[in-house]
Amino acid sequence: MNLIYILLASVFYVLSFSPFDYKILIFFSFIILLTIIENLSIRKKALYLFYFAFIFHSIGVSWVSQSLYTYGSLDAIGSLLITLLFIILISMPYALVGFYHKPIQNNKLFNANLFALLFLLVELIKSWIFGGFPWLLVGYSQSETIFNYIYPIFGSYAVTYFVILISAILIKSFLYKSKEGISFIIIFILLYYLFPPYLSDVDYDGKKTISFTIYQPNIYPQESYNVDEYENIRNKYLNFLNKKNDSDIVIFPETIVPYELQKNDPLYRKITEFTSKEKILITGLFTIDGNKVFNSMVFFSDQVQIYNKRKLVPFGEYTPWYNTFIKLAESLDIPLSNIAHGFDNQKDINFKDIKIVPIICFESTFSNLINSNMPEEVIINVSNDSWFGKSLAPYQHLQISQIRALEFNRSLLRATNTGISAVINNNGQVIDHIPNDVEGIISGKISINKERSIYSQYGDMSILMLLFLTLLVNGLVRLKKML
Repeated sequence: MNLIYILLASVFYVLSFSPFDYKILIFFSFIILLTIIENLSIRKKALYLFYFAFIFHSIGVSWVSQSLYTYGSLDAIGSLLITLLFIILISMPYALVGFYHKPIQNNKLFNANLFALLFLLVELIKSWIFGGFPWLLVGYSQSETIFNYIYPIFGSYAVTYFVILISAILIKSFLYKSKEGISFIIIFILLYYLFPPYLSDVDYDGKKTISFTIYQPNIYPQESYNVDEYENIRNKYLNFLNKKNDSDIVIFPETIVPYELQKNDPLYRKITEFTSKEKILITGLFTIDGNKVFNSMVFFSDQVQIYNKRKLVPFGEYTPWYNTFIKLAESLDIPLSNIAHGFDNQKDINFKDIKIVPIICFESTFSNLINSNMPEEVIINVSNDSWFGKSLAPYQHLQISQIRALEFNRSLLRATNTGISAVINNNGQVIDHIPNDVEGIISGKISINKERSIYSQYGDMSILMLLFLTLLVNGLVRLKKML
C-alpha cells in the first residue's frame, strides 16, 4: 500500500509543474511522502525516497528518451535503457535524505527543518554532478504564487526549502491537532489562495522601454539538418528580414542554421544590411575559433559581438559518455560532439546603454550563469527545444525562464525554434507567447527595470549558510551522543 502512496506523491509532484500547473499539489506530495516515511527504518526511508525520485523523474523527464529515439541513432529499447540509466543516476542522491531524516514527532521543528534542508542539499547535488541537471526542482513549481516575494530575495533554492518546511509543519499540525497548528493551516491556505502574487501591474509610464520582435520559425531537427532543406530555411529568415520592422531588438532562436554562417552567405549579408547602431539582431549560430566549435549567441548591430555558451544540454546538444554509449552527433552529421564550452568571463554586450544578459537554452536552468550587475538590463534567452518535440520539456523550460526573470527582477525575451517563445516581465508573468509547434511572431515593448534584486547581489548565500549551520549543529549533536 505504501508504494501506491509513493506513486501518488510522485504524480502530484509532477502535476505541480507546467504544463499542468496544479501548484498546490507539491504540498500534498510532501505531506504524503512524510506521512509514509515517518516511522520507517532508515533503510526503508532511503529506498522509498529513491522510489519517489525515480517515479517523478520517469514521468517528468521522459522527453529524454523521445529525443534519443527521434533524433539519435538508438532504437526504442536503446533509448529507454539510456534514459533509465540517466534517471537512476539523478534519483540516487535522494536516498541520502532517508539516511538522515528523523521523525517529525521527535524534536518537531528542528527535524522538519532538517528534512527540508536535506532535500535542498540533494537538489544542489543534482544540479552539480555530471555537469548538473537542475530540472524539476521544487522551487521551480511555485511561480505566480505568494512565493513570488521570495524569489527576488532568496532565490529558487530557498523556495524549495520553504515549500518542504511548510509541508512538514502542515503534517505536524494535522497529526498533533494543536490549536496553533490548525491556525497555521488556515492562515497558510488563505495566504496561498487570496494574497495576490503581484502587488502592482507593470507600469510603462516614466520607465525606459525598448521595442522587440521575436521570430519563431517552427523548424525541427529533421529539417534543419537536412541538406536539401537548407535553401528553404534560409529563405524563411530572408523573407522575414525583407519585411519592414522598426523594433530596436529582433531575436531569432538558437542555431538557426546547422553550419557556420560565412560572411558571403546571402543570409549573413542581409542581416548586416538589416542592422545598425540603432537596431540589433540577436541570433544563435555555430561559430568557429581556431579548432574549436562554439554554440554562440551572435549580436549584429554596427558591430558583431559574440557570446559562447558555457553549459551544454545533455541528450539535446551532446551525449554524455559519448565515446562509450552512443554516437548521436555522427548519425546526424552535425558538429555537436565537438562543441567547446565558452569561457566563464566573457565581454559584456551593451545596446543603447542597456546591458544584454545572454543565456542559451540549458543555461537558463543555472542561476549562477546570469551575470546581472547593472541598473539597466534585459535577459535574452535563445533556445532550441525542438529536440524534445511535443513533450513536457518546452513547458517546463519556459517555467524555469519565468523563475530566472523573478530572481533577477528583469524582463526576459525568449526565442525558440519550435516553441515556446515568450515575453516575460520582471514579475515572472508570461505577457505574450507563441505556442509550441507553430510559426509566429511577437512584437511589442518591454520596460527596463532599474532596481536590482537582492538575489542578484547575494545569490544563494543566505540559504547555503542556513544549510551549513544546520548540518553543523546536527553533526555536533551526533558527535556529542557518540562521546
